[in-house]
Amino acid sequence: MTDQALSMRAVLSGALAALFVGSLTNTIVGIALPTIAGELGGQDQVPWVASAALLTMTVATPLWGKAADRKGPRPSLIAALGVFVAGSLVAGCALSMSALIVGRAVQGVGAGGVLALTNALVAGLVPARRRGLYTAWFGVAFGTASVAGPLVGGLLVGLPGLGWRWCFLGVVPVALAAALLVRLAPHRAPEAPRGGVDILGGALLAACASGLVLLLSVGGRAWSWSSWPTVALGGAVLVLAAACVRREHRAADPILPPRLFARPGLRVACATSFLVGAVMFGGVIYLPQYLQVVRGRGATEAGLLMLPQVGTMIVASTLSGYLISRTGRWKVFPVVGCALVTAGAVLLSPIAPDTSPWWLAAAMAVLGAGTGLTQQVLVLVAQTSVRTGDVGVAGAAATFSRTLGGAVGVAAFGAMISARLRSGTPSGQEPGRLLGTPEHVAELPAQVADSVRASYTAGLASVFLVAVPLAAAALAAVLLLRETRLDARP
Repeated sequence: MTDQALSMRAVLSGALAALFVGSLTNTIVGIALPTIAGELGGQDQVPWVASAALLTMTVATPLWGKAADRKGPRPSLIAALGVFVAGSLVAGCALSMSALIVGRAVQGVGAGGVLALTNALVAGLVPARRRGLYTAWFGVAFGTASVAGPLVGGLLVGLPGLGWRWCFLGVVPVALAAALLVRLAPHRAPEAPRGGVDILGGALLAACASGLVLLLSVGGRAWSWSSWPTVALGGAVLVLAAACVRREHRAADPILPPRLFARPGLRVACATSFLVGAVMFGGVIYLPQYLQVVRGRGATEAGLLMLPQVGTMIVASTLSGYLISRTGRWKVFPVVGCALVTAGAVLLSPIAPDTSPWWLAAAMAVLGAGTGLTQQVLVLVAQTSVRTGDVGVAGAAATFSRTLGGAVGVAAFGAMISARLRSGTPSGQEPGRLLGTPEHVAELPAQVADSVRASYTAGLASVFLVAVPLAAAALAAVLLLRETRLDARP
């Protein structure tokens, strides 16, 4: 094997390691939250520990994509890993809940760069057709992190001498090793920027995305949908969105260039990523809670029971990448994938407290296969829809759409479940205080525990019922894509 081939493998190993720890940050912390709250206090701030990183990751993704097109993907990815390490150290050493939330927010900024820039790095190193194989491996890293997070988190929390802090500190050496490997990649100087950094456009985009997620998080929970704070926040989001679009049309070098969205491939890839991301994250976040709250499974066991969804996601992603690299054909995969996502949502929509474990596993497997065939292929479609100088921002736009869809889905679906819990549990009980570990739910009075389980399941069933038209809309969108065979030449 030549030195160049060895260097290439080392760089790709670094990119995979970076993507793994960047994805792990969203799944490893959930199981540790009860322990963290017990040690640091601030029970009312616990939701922000989970959502702070997701929010900052969402808003930072397109900014990192623009940095890749201006400075190159290699230095940008190394910088993102540096930010990720800094946030992980702050979170791991936090002595208060506020410091932990700040660390998580910084960690999310770095993770947003990692998720966007690993694809941009590979896009500059391999031809379009072989890129499908590498993006499939990225799908494997993402899927593995999804199932490994709860398992690793539970292990770290339970082991003597370690504890919850190692959920954050443990990723630091992996991220540093990834940065050293990524540094071996050749630096490809991008074209000269067309203008100065669009700071105002980036700020408006971040404010708009943050406001939307915040609106869906507090609407129907902290504030009723008809209250003046909700209406005011909704109005502010609309104003910010209009200002952002206006700014991006006028900026010399915009963060998300409107001219790129004139290309049907990028438009459809972003729209489909948003819709499928909402459905996918809904399954990844709320199905484990169902397994714990309703079925009484422990956190580690619930993680293992998610294997049908994660396993088929990994297999489907790997298979689609291999076939794309062999044939150059790609359209069939998101089409079949969106059809399977729709079927999975249909199968999960009648979920009940006593749903057969085999039915549940089969439905999760269908949903996982659908997302595996779809998500990474859509990033590839976005990248191949634009010229070389815009690959970074195009891939980041697709990743941003997926992450924003996930954040919106988690917030909106969570609001639906909370509303059902509020209406289905005894009056005067706060739904958030009724949920917890299986042991906590079992300790509730029998009538209250039964109402919690029934209400949570009914809320989750309504989530998947709403997910059906979302997935069907994604299917309709990808059917409109025009396939161009990918080039195998460098």
